[in-house]
Amino acid sequence: MKRDYYEVLGVGKEATLDEIKKAYRRLAMQFHPDQNPGNKEAEEKFKEAAEAYSILSDPAKRQHFDQFGFASQGGQGQNFQFDPNQFAGFEDLLGSFFGGGGGGIFADLFGGGGRRRSGGGERGSDLQYNMRISFKDSIFGVEDKEIEIPRQDACDTCKGSGCAAGTSAQVCPNCRGNGQVAVRQGFLQMAVTCPRCEGRGQIIPSPCPSCRGAGRVNRRTKVRFKIPAGVDQGQRLRLQGEGEAGTGGGGAGDLFILFDIENDPAYERDGFDLHRKQEVSWPLLVLGGNLPAETPYGTETVKIAKGTPADKVIKVPNAGVPRLRSQGRGDLFLHLRVAVPTRLGAQEEALVRQLLEPGVDGQPAEEGFLAKVFGSDKGKKKKKR
Repeated sequence: MKRDYYEVLGVGKEATLDEIKKAYRRLAMQFHPDQNPGNKEAEEKFKEAAEAYSILSDPAKRQHFDQFGFASQGGQGQNFQFDPNQFAGFEDLLGSFFGGGGGGIFADLFGGGGRRRSGGGERGSDLQYNMRISFKDSIFGVEDKEIEIPRQDACDTCKGSGCAAGTSAQVCPNCRGNGQVAVRQGFLQMAVTCPRCEGRGQIIPSPCPSCRGAGRVNRRTKVRFKIPAGVDQGQRLRLQGEGEAGTGGGGAGDLFILFDIENDPAYERDGFDLHRKQEVSWPLLVLGGNLPAETPYGTETVKIAKGTPADKVIKVPNAGVPRLRSQGRGDLFLHLRVAVPTRLGAQEEALVRQLLEPGVDGQPAEEGFLAKVFGSDKGKKKKKR
């Protein structure tokens, strides 16, 4: 006994066309003969779902079915036959899943016009090269970088055609250039890749002796390119057309350069900003003055205000990393640290002691001069013993 079409698709009678399409797509993917070779039950369910969709997706047929049920079909539902033209738009439903193209998958399955041809060229594979570069090169870039990579290049002898000199490829007599041949599977007529030409639609009677008809040869090839200033860890540079050569006239793939940046002992990078520790003598913090500070671009003079705290962070504008695909650079942040001398002469030591202003237990008074510069614990609560 035939099942109700709504029941077959698992939707209600109020279902929208979009919901009907989604339901059919789900069932078609589940029961398609390609996914269930030799499974008669799946084949029947696929046929049943297609029949239900053919009725419910057509507003007029659906209206008649809602009013009269299977009687509205004049019995034709009992001997349902696929009409390839009826499924002209099915590639929108199934094309992305089954790889349909050209005339759509149902044109391939049921012998309709516009069968997809596979004789076009195949694009070459993409390649990836992992490159370790210095911190300096990541900041300033490299105008002319050369690497050598193994890849498949077009054969110089046949220029990628795969044919011996004076000959050319011929249309495959097995599939007549379609790249596919029809094979029956139950009630379906399937289109499969031609075994003779392997889907290319052409054969090479006289192969090139250098590449044996492949059109490509393995070689180590030098590639030159520019490393942009400001490239960061893990970023990729795409070199279009520098991958492996295609076949049958297909374009070459791309080469991706993946950057690994060496660490720098002086700088730490944060986006386009740089950070570094900067030692400063305490007299300069006390009295203020000019501090020569090293940046990736040379020495810059940084003004230190009088009485600057020892943990001050000073920004040097536009001394960071160049901004990719933009103008300007990030900033450099100097994290000040007091440079404490390990050895003092007698006179120097005496001068320092004069600044200590001894307090209780020989410790510097909280209001002493040095305490004001480097900070004191005045106002902080003492811990209870």
